[in-house]
Amino acid sequence: MITGGFDFIAAMLGLCGALVWIEHRSSAAVFKWFPAIVLVMFASMALYTAGAWQMNEEIRAARASVRDNLIPAMLFLMSLRFNLVVIRKLGARLTALCLASTFSVMFAFVIVHQVMSPFLGGETPLTFAIMSAGWTGGTQNFVAVKEALDVSDAAMTYTLLMGALCYSVWLVAIIALKPFRKSFDTFLRSDDKWLNDVLGKLGDVETRGGIEMPGLLLALGLSLVVASISRHAGDWLASSGLLNTMIWAIIISSLLGMLAAPTWLGKARGSDEVSGIMLYVIVALIGAEVSLGAIAEAPLYILSGFMILAVHAVLLLFAARFLRMNIYLAGIASIANIGSAPSAAVVGAAYGRELVPVAVIMALIGSMLGSFVGLAVSEILKRLS
Repeated sequence: MITGGFDFIAAMLGLCGALVWIEHRSSAAVFKWFPAIVLVMFASMALYTAGAWQMNEEIRAARASVRDNLIPAMLFLMSLRFNLVVIRKLGARLTALCLASTFSVMFAFVIVHQVMSPFLGGETPLTFAIMSAGWTGGTQNFVAVKEALDVSDAAMTYTLLMGALCYSVWLVAIIALKPFRKSFDTFLRSDDKWLNDVLGKLGDVETRGGIEMPGLLLALGLSLVVASISRHAGDWLASSGLLNTMIWAIIISSLLGMLAAPTWLGKARGSDEVSGIMLYVIVALIGAEVSLGAIAEAPLYILSGFMILAVHAVLLLFAARFLRMNIYLAGIASIANIGSAPSAAVVGAAYGRELVPVAVIMALIGSMLGSFVGLAVSEILKRLS
């Protein structure tokens, strides 16, 4: 059993390296339906379930430190190829899709609660409301609504389990949609002409020549310095009570990447490769504390969670069909609410690095609405109960 922080991080890197190498060398059909990035998360969850490591304080601290610093470092590198014009040109339709995702989560909690409330605990109007805040805006909204509604930690136990497990499975499912884009887009009647024109501008920078060690080392070193600066600046800005440290770190690192994009750094070689490695490690770390055995502990709550996700998915797909959006954008809109800015960035990066800024913007919109959604769901459920 792994008990040391360094040993744990080494195992995560070894897992990522092995699966990516096997995918590159193998022609097995499994990699067509489940890319290495999906298998990395499943393998991480399976190893934790099998007891490969014990989530003690040392491992927990190492996991949090590496994950929380790699995320802004990765975003900085990915944002080096981002053109700010994408925000202005994609604003209206993507905002509409993001809002549709938010309200579909809200309605899903209300609908599923009315169906499942006879089988769940008496505090579910409050616990579901709190989870709806987390599933539309992120952890900071979850905490805010929990404090506002004065719900104990004990009352949240099964709902927290529902949220953690269902979110992890949903993240894997969203990433696994990648091979099925054509099938979904036929139903969605997606019109990507406007999108392709804008995203095409992000691919104007060409990488010439092979990758060299100086470029790789510059990308790694500079991105980690930016991550450090972003985290310290985020701590200071979060002390004002507006957003949390991670969201500020994401904003700062992304902005620094965008500002550096027009310079020679935007043409530097190695940023894609280094940020890709960081992406795999982050995905492995996300799954490293989710036990597949948790399904047996709260079956009705977990069932409720998947029912919520199913209702949300159906409503969001019809909204995407109305807006003629592709499945990638629908998936990003979904995980931007169900997850958070970091997980939205992970999904955006898995679909295409040019979509990372779009994912971050959607997540920030959700973070502004999450607390209001949680309080609204609380009032609705209390009245219906």
